[in-house]
Amino acid sequence: MQLFVENETSQLESVVLGIGIDRGTPRGINPMIRKHLRDNTYPNETDICREIKTFETVLKQNGVNVIRPNNLTDLEQIFTRDIGFVIDDNFFISNMKHEIRSGELKGIHNILEDISPSKQISIPKKVIIEGGDVILHNEFVFIGLGDRTSQNAVEFIQNILPHKTVIGFDMIVDQNSADKNILHLDCAFQPIGKDEAIIYLDGFKKHPTAILDLFPKEKLIEVNMEEKNQMFPNIFSISQNKIVVERNFIRLKDELKERGYEVFEVDYSETSKLSGLLRCSTLPLKRKSK
Repeated sequence: MQLFVENETSQLESVVLGIGIDRGTPRGINPMIRKHLRDNTYPNETDICREIKTFETVLKQNGVNVIRPNNLTDLEQIFTRDIGFVIDDNFFISNMKHEIRSGELKGIHNILEDISPSKQISIPKKVIIEGGDVILHNEFVFIGLGDRTSQNAVEFIQNILPHKTVIGFDMIVDQNSADKNILHLDCAFQPIGKDEAIIYLDGFKKHPTAILDLFPKEKLIEVNMEEKNQMFPNIFSISQNKIVVERNFIRLKDELKERGYEVFEVDYSETSKLSGLLRCSTLPLKRKSK
């Protein structure tokens, strides 16, 4: 299998899309899930599978090769983004914070078998990295440092990829507040197009200077806390001008269209209750190179 991903927006050719069946007992591993369990609004399997199917249809209609994990009983397999990630032509096998999630790797074993062992990088136990905290922008690798990715992740990735500029950002973490908590970097920041981005600035502990130097104010779509909670930054780019967006993101859809993007709408409102949305559900394997 040929791998190549260097950014978030080049033409997508192949992607692993999560599945929503046989999820087992709900696990309150983040504040948003705990909130919906408490409020009796936790999503059911039928709705989640329907939403993912709609997303799959959009991807296939745009010529994307969609690969699904093998089903494993009693495991969440929706958010494939976290279990691994591709940088250039290397597949990094994530070392995730919650041990229960490591079992999800078995669901993509058939995919790993098709990838050259020399291109597979296992992250050591002392380094915690989840794919939702890794965002690519050509020569830059941005890494969110918080509850799900450890501080030593930056040094590890930089040593593996010396030709890249790897930059870490301390994220706001509050396990008692869904409003304040930033689960992953892609819940607060996402490049779009050639040189634009969506960002929730209050999700960073410090002013993200390195990001703002690359994306000046006129190139940013800034979102507020309510929009962050709806997961506005967690859209998914099929290409530089095609973006998949949750259908209820009215302001974001209008803004993207005004900026010239072709917007594809999908209903992901139930899946979002698990603190993940469109980007979280995808593990890109190949995008076209520049």
